[in-house]
Amino acid sequence: MHAPVFARFALVLGLLALARPAAAQGDAFFERASRSRMKGPPSAPVLIYEISDFQCPFCAEFAQTVYPRIDSTFIRTGQVQWVFVHLPMPNHANAWAASEASLCAGAVGDRFWQMHARIFASQNEWAMAEDPPAMFARYARELGVPPDAYAECIREDRVASLILADVIFATSTRVSGTPMFIINNERTIVGLKSFDEWQELLKKEIQRKQ
Repeated sequence: MHAPVFARFALVLGLLALARPAAAQGDAFFERASRSRMKGPPSAPVLIYEISDFQCPFCAEFAQTVYPRIDSTFIRTGQVQWVFVHLPMPNHANAWAASEASLCAGAVGDRFWQMHARIFASQNEWAMAEDPPAMFARYARELGVPPDAYAECIREDRVASLILADVIFATSTRVSGTPMFIINNERTIVGLKSFDEWQELLKKEIQRKQ
């Protein structure tokens, strides 16, 4: 039911993996980083891709006010699988660094979603800061991410190819703004909706797919 969009997503990730140096292809780092931003069981009847930018104010509002309720009501109960797709916009100077920070936290410390929440909650603190990577490193440390492994991940640009893969995928969907959501390869939503609107939509989608 999710095949076309999922296949395109997997193809982009696969091509980027093949493009990496041969020595890196055998390890599990890329896969760990990629899987860290996926939440909920693959068997869930509803698959949602969220195309988002950490420096986007509307994305931050969604992440803080709506997503936690979707998470507790639908994702943690096994009804929805959620995939966060990075689209750091060129006019948001610190968005790429924020994406790197979240994925490195996921890859080396299994803390993607905790870092995701912290980065969005602190958007006003780092968005115009002179040294946001130092702030992200502090967030990661406070969340229990191993500092040396995190620093190496950032220093070596180990998740850059994954962010690029996300950008390519997002562009292929003809994204028109963030946040944007692709639901079961059949419906696209752009912008903010209330939790009540999401709840009604998801209940109907789950019922339709079961």
